[in-house]
Amino acid sequence: MAPFGVKVVCVEPGFFKTDMSDLELVKKNFKRLWDRLPQNVKDDYGHSFLGQICQRLDDKVKNLFDKDLMKVVRCMEHGICAVHPRTRYSPGWDSKFFWLPLSYAPTWISDRIFLRNSPKPKKSVL
Repeated sequence: MAPFGVKVVCVEPGFFKTDMSDLELVKKNFKRLWDRLPQNVKDDYGHSFLGQICQRLDDKVKNLFDKDLMKVVRCMEHGICAVHPRTRYSPGWDSKFFWLPLSYAPTWISDRIFLRNSPKPKKSVL
């Protein structure tokens, strides 16, 4: 886009409390998708897998939400209005201290973190 005089700005927010991050809707969508799976796939994951996913959402993700959406709006405003905007904006504490550093880390590190903190399917090779 640079040859056309367009400056690209990335706004990469962490978890913010919005309708999109409503845990009850997320869990309802997981349940809807789970119900559509063939029985053999459900058997591979185990009957408790969906419950474990929903429990992890309640235990871990719920505590990450930031309610101050103005942090995101201010970054967007600065990115649009500034004479010299930054290339990347990362509103939210979790974005700055977890997601952004993780994006620069080797993939095996993020894989290890997510695998360690995710429920294991019943038929797992790990």
